[in-house]
Amino acid sequence: MNCTTHNRIALSVAFLGALLFPLKASTATTLFTTLGPADQFDTSSGYLVEGSDYGNQAIATPFSLGASVTIADAVLALGNYQGNNDPVNAYIESDAGGSPGSIVFGLSQAGTIPPSSSDGGLVTFTCNACALSAGSYWLVAQETDPDTVQEWYFAYLDPQETIEHNGSGSATGPWYAEPSRTTPGFEIDAGVPEPGSLSLLGIGLLSLVMSRRVRRRR
Repeated sequence: MNCTTHNRIALSVAFLGALLFPLKASTATTLFTTLGPADQFDTSSGYLVEGSDYGNQAIATPFSLGASVTIADAVLALGNYQGNNDPVNAYIESDAGGSPGSIVFGLSQAGTIPPSSSDGGLVTFTCNACALSAGSYWLVAQETDPDTVQEWYFAYLDPQETIEHNGSGSATGPWYAEPSRTTPGFEIDAGVPEPGSLSLLGIGLLSLVMSRRVRRRR
């Protein structure tokens, strides 16, 4: 087999791997979740996240990581309760003695929050290369539009946890602890490349390198 044919095969394998199994984070590993086995959550009730003068409530819920990871996204069980349906601001914050501390990363809402009248849905908030060490953190949801009220639904089977809230619409407090309250529905994910993409691309690149070595020897 000549070098040109070898190169074509190598590039074809690499291209096929990239086409069928892209290297981007096309799958996700769930690092922490309060959702059910099929991503269920309690659609009957939840916490209001609003920017109105009436409540102006921000909600914070804790989560922990067992190892250093890069976060791909957070997925929140949300429904638009009323108003303009402006996006929610979501943050990952440090833990400061059992309460939310400072903002570590801001997350960006993807898509629109479904209406509460249709039981809402799972809304993804992406995080760009958000590297976190093992430890305790808080996920914070804040709505800044005074004419929008969102509902953060309860977790699957309504587990109890200490959550925190404030009535000043602030993403950084001051916070007020509410022990033994129902946990909101959410999960934290890390992006993982498809194994097949790495294998196919590796085979293609290895073939290309070998073909180049043969060419140099000739």
